[in-house]
Amino acid sequence: MNNNIDQPLWSEMWKGIASAELTQALVAIAKSKTLSHGELLYASGDKASALYGVKSGAIRLMATTLDGNESLTSLHGEGSWFGEISLFDDFPRPVDAYAMGETEILVVSSAQLQSILDDNPIWYKDFAKVLCHKLRITMNHFNTEPLPVAVRIALRLLDLAQVFGKQTDQGILIDIKLVQEDIAKMLLVRRQTVNINMRLLEKDNLVERQKGKILLRDTQALKDYVHNQS
Repeated sequence: MNNNIDQPLWSEMWKGIASAELTQALVAIAKSKTLSHGELLYASGDKASALYGVKSGAIRLMATTLDGNESLTSLHGEGSWFGEISLFDDFPRPVDAYAMGETEILVVSSAQLQSILDDNPIWYKDFAKVLCHKLRITMNHFNTEPLPVAVRIALRLLDLAQVFGKQTDQGILIDIKLVQEDIAKMLLVRRQTVNINMRLLEKDNLVERQKGKILLRDTQALKDYVHNQS
């Protein structure tokens, strides 16, 4: 399977897709709001009233599958905007949005968003690009499902490192708290399965768990592992 692991496939859906002019316009009209760790921003089924951007911290989006399991559908870090789908199709929110750690968000009301789009209709194209990217992410989910769990974990970690990675002397640290349960909810597998496969990656000296965070000891070796195992 040909995986483009140098392109974020999961966590980031705004940077490099939407224009800088649109981002600047949103920041200029947004109001700031601070959320505490675990605080609910909106719930599945809520009517959409705003577009949100992450100024600092992170937001996790959670969905419930038909069999009642929780799925961690995406993480949004600094510079990312989210919540536009329900504003455009006028359907209820499909996921729950929670803060990861203390998080400062930017809030643009639906009326404000509509006003700037009316004045600058070219920016609808930017949102179309964002939505197409989300569709591509969904397709990539299907493409990676047949892969071994250890490879799927490696792909997620490489992706998260592009959004939340911090260079250290030991490698790249994914600078958000990420426990096994989180990874299990990303992949819709059991936590014990994640633990077993994380040990395989640790045994090969590719990753290291450090107090709730994960260090990628050698990103190129981890990419090679993905290519060789896919």
